[in-house]
Amino acid sequence: MPETDQEPAHLSSCECGALRLLVTGSPVHVHGCTCTRCQRGSGSVMRVSAWFPDTDVRIEGPFTTWFYRDNGDPAMTACFCPTCGGGRFFRTGDYLKGCIGIAVGNFADPGFQAPDHIHWWPDRPHWLGNPVGPTLLEGN
Repeated sequence: MPETDQEPAHLSSCECGALRLLVTGSPVHVHGCTCTRCQRGSGSVMRVSAWFPDTDVRIEGPFTTWFYRDNGDPAMTACFCPTCGGGRFFRTGDYLKGCIGIAVGNFADPGFQAPDHIHWWPDRPHWLGNPVGPTLLEGN
C-alpha cells in the first residue's frame, strides 16, 4: 500500500502485536466457511474472512508464509506471525486475484461487516445453530 496520510479504516493484529495489517477502504468480499480445512486452520468452528485489494493493505512486522500443498495452486498462501502464530492473512490464488484475505477475528471489531454467506454449512459442528442473515451454502 503506498504511503498516504489516510487513516486506516481497519487495523488487524496478531496476539503479540508484532504483525499488523493497516487497511484503508472496505472489503470487496466477506464470507464464512465451516469446511473441515477452515475449522483446522482457524482452530474454531468456522473461519470468517474479509478480502481487500492488495493496494489497500499495508503489512507491518514479520510474518511466516505457508504454501498449501494439496490443491495444486502455488499462489495459495497463508501468512502469520512467527512469534505468536496469530494475525493470519492469505492469498487464494485465482480466487479474488489481487486481494489479500484477512481473518475477521484479527480486527477485534464487534462492528465489522457480517459475512453475506457461509460455505459448507453441513460440515459445522451440529450444535452450532443457524445464524440470522448470511445465506447458508452446502458447498462452494
